[in-house]
Amino acid sequence: MNDRKRTVWLALLVVLSLILGGCGGAPQSAARDSGGPGGRSGSASSPSPAPAAEVPAGTPWAGSVSFLDTAENPGDEAAAPTADRKIIQNAEVELSVRDVDEALTSITDALTRSGGYVQENRVTGTREQGRRVAMTLRVPAGNFGPLLDLLRELGEVQSLRQWTNDVTEEYLDLEARIETGEAHLAQLNRLYERSGTISEMIELEREIARVTAELESLKGRYNFLANQVAFSTVSVFMYEPGVPAPARSPQSLGERMRDSFLFSWNATIHFAEGLLVALVGLIPGLLFLAVLVGIVGGVIWLIVRVRRGRGGPPGGGSRGEPAARPLYSPPGADTAGDRPGGGAGAGQAEG
Repeated sequence: MNDRKRTVWLALLVVLSLILGGCGGAPQSAARDSGGPGGRSGSASSPSPAPAAEVPAGTPWAGSVSFLDTAENPGDEAAAPTADRKIIQNAEVELSVRDVDEALTSITDALTRSGGYVQENRVTGTREQGRRVAMTLRVPAGNFGPLLDLLRELGEVQSLRQWTNDVTEEYLDLEARIETGEAHLAQLNRLYERSGTISEMIELEREIARVTAELESLKGRYNFLANQVAFSTVSVFMYEPGVPAPARSPQSLGERMRDSFLFSWNATIHFAEGLLVALVGLIPGLLFLAVLVGIVGGVIWLIVRVRRGRGGPPGGGSRGEPAARPLYSPPGADTAGDRPGGGAGAGQAEG
């Protein structure tokens, strides 16, 4: 009996499932065939899908229609991430202006109004020779274009270079790493509070110090990128033509003689200064040559002295022996003591 009741219930469940499946499939097939509330005739007249506004709010597949509409228009989804991209704007401008002072005043006022600032300013030259200015400006990213327009109006632009750096990927990566590092640091602090042994506390302190240092480095890079994105950098190079010298009246003879003398005197002074500088510059070379000549002269003197010592005393023979008499002597050169028989006794013998 129980088996019989169970079979009946199973049969009823199968029939109900078939009925419900057929009823649910009919509207869906009708909607696919018609493409809208107009049936097949509607698909023939308008092949495009029906807008989401025509689907009743209580229809079971209303959510799928809105999903399809979103999928068919991916530009709406891509527009949001594009607006959040992190772009660094840079520019270099070189221009010629009539008056540097007026240009500097205009640039400073514009920066003050926009919330920017001058990072570097260097002025060289004189009004007579023409001044040159090198500036580095930081301006909010929203006022980057208006500042370039102002610079174009100040004078004649000689060159203009603009470029951008997209740092969105690095920016988002830093955000994720900072968030992960802070969570890790919080977890380490909780573990440090619960730890009991000294070795665990020492190990946790080392890890906390490492994570803290890494977080500080990441935050520093993150803040740098945020500043570069928020403030654009503009390098400005300006120069003005030199002011011509005023015309001078013709000079008298005395003025010309004075100018000639002063010119000659100044030229002589410059020549003497140049000669003195050249002589001072030659001192190291002269000292080197003197040392070199002294060394070479000493070596030569030693060589000559050694050779004389090896040759012996002049006149032949060795030291300590009488020198040999010459083979020939002129008449009258011999003294009385040198004659044979020797001295005065021989003279008396002859007498």
